[in-house]
Amino acid sequence: MNKETKLALGILLVGLIGIGGYWFWPVGSSPVSAKTVREIREKIILPQYDLETYRQTAQVQAYLGDLRRMISRGEAVLPLPDNELDSDGRKAQDIVIHDPKFLRDTQDGGKLLHNDMMRILPAPIASLNETAKKTCALHTCYQAEKYNFVTNATTRAIVDVDGGKVLSVAYFPGTQPDISYRLKKIAEAIALNAPEVKQALGHVPAKKDITMANVRGSMKESPCENTNHLCVAPTFADTEKGRALWAVVDLTQLRLAAAKWAGLGKTTTPACISERSLENRYIMEKYCQHDNVLERNGWHIVYHLTGSDGLEVRDVTFRGKPVLHSAKIVDWHVAYQQEQGGEQLDTSTETYIEGRRVEYVRGEGGKFMFGYNDAMGCPMFSTSVVLAFNGPQVRDLHSGDGFMLTQDFRNPKWPMACNYRYENRFEFYDDGSFRVVAVNKGRGCGDNAIYRPVMRIDLAVAEKETLYSHQAGDWKRWDKEASEHVGLASDQKKSYPYKLTSSTDASKGYYLEPNHGQFHDNSRGDDANLFVTHFKENEGDRDMLTLGSCCQLDHDGPERFTDGEPIDKDRIVLWYVPRIRNDAREGHEYCWADTRIGEDGNPDIKVWPCTVGPKFIPISLD
Repeated sequence: MNKETKLALGILLVGLIGIGGYWFWPVGSSPVSAKTVREIREKIILPQYDLETYRQTAQVQAYLGDLRRMISRGEAVLPLPDNELDSDGRKAQDIVIHDPKFLRDTQDGGKLLHNDMMRILPAPIASLNETAKKTCALHTCYQAEKYNFVTNATTRAIVDVDGGKVLSVAYFPGTQPDISYRLKKIAEAIALNAPEVKQALGHVPAKKDITMANVRGSMKESPCENTNHLCVAPTFADTEKGRALWAVVDLTQLRLAAAKWAGLGKTTTPACISERSLENRYIMEKYCQHDNVLERNGWHIVYHLTGSDGLEVRDVTFRGKPVLHSAKIVDWHVAYQQEQGGEQLDTSTETYIEGRRVEYVRGEGGKFMFGYNDAMGCPMFSTSVVLAFNGPQVRDLHSGDGFMLTQDFRNPKWPMACNYRYENRFEFYDDGSFRVVAVNKGRGCGDNAIYRPVMRIDLAVAEKETLYSHQAGDWKRWDKEASEHVGLASDQKKSYPYKLTSSTDASKGYYLEPNHGQFHDNSRGDDANLFVTHFKENEGDRDMLTLGSCCQLDHDGPERFTDGEPIDKDRIVLWYVPRIRNDAREGHEYCWADTRIGEDGNPDIKVWPCTVGPKFIPISLD
């Protein structure tokens, strides 16, 4: 085996979980059994030291010192340092940290609560209401976000920098934002200096060995499964043994919460990839800070890129008639299944670490679950790692009966292991139909993954709308917010499982046709859950924060909005969440990417995408 081949097989930059049974083992290693390989690769590591051990690093000590000085000054929000902000961002921060509405949750009984400013960036148009759009068309506007570590809540403000005032404040309880650059460096420092990490790796790791430190992560039933804690998941590679150490850092307690060895599948991608050009400034100015209009084949579409909800289409009409208020994919939940590795844990008795109960339980099918929440966003002023490439594109449909508006989002190092690539696609047909499509192009961190894109679809059928499901040959009306697993369309023409109509005219509206492989895109179906809510502006009409759990498969996210409120004769929002399992088996690849030597002897990137999403067919065009 030559040096290049060993390097290619050894890369696997980071990771979570791989499939048991097909593990790569370096040539020259001493013989070991398959069971021993799995145990080594899937070992779970619990923290073994008290809290102060993880807080001794210089970065953590400096941060704690800043917090103490902040509280002693009678302030409750730790500002971002100047080196994370431009001049307008510094002005916006000074305005917002003195705004009473922005600070309304920073005290409890006269006690100041720990809050951090997380992000201050030029206000994406997706975050602006109609009033703010008019102001920000003339003035410089910024978006500011803070996180309350005590109440686990995020507050977002839109700031008119030129006018010196706050235009709006939104409060998101039980929701966590993208972390600041400062907290990313603290997470790296904790992971790099944790004794358990050093012991597991067998050496003192360097900063260059770590990645994904700003991506929120979770380990089922570890301390970070507690949704009141802000956690991220730095990862390390072991290039000699084709495995990765996944460390969960609890930024609320400033400690290591847990660690886990994981394999990443049989196949690998090369260490070196060509540089890709990111026209970041162009994309930000043209697509993130301004609306764009597409007119074609009778369709009128307003679109833009969001900070974390991907590509959004708004105010869509067909032949002058309203079709959509909004449609977008707000998140990708990525969970990995662990076949083995937890058996050594004693689950018969309760375990406490620093006074907190720790338990590892099996998830779906008796497997352990780990994972990430991926947000897709604009390529600047964001800690998201799945970024827009090259701006939205308009292309003809392969069927020749319409066109698509599509946007490519990817990690800069895709298709290397533990890098992701997603496509947001909206298909518009000449007969007035449309489809909301999510495409996963791999490669991810392992070959035993479950992906769940969260779609938000706000149809513009009428001011008052009604949803029906087709059951036993008849239509049943939904009266309250609820959810259910999506059924398959029947073979009978225009007999679809759902329809959404005007409450006063049943001939106006759309049938919902789930994808079960009939759209000629090699899909294996959606296996989706459908959530139905009545419209509220603060439930996703603007750019959203992360919704739901990466790893608890019964927590897609929209269920937080389905509280049984009446929806009949109201404006209805549909949330559609497919569930996809990837596949790396030779000849059966799905949601996968790899680099292989082509017929010309050169590396060739192979992609086996998985494509999901429903189609909407007009009941009548009259």
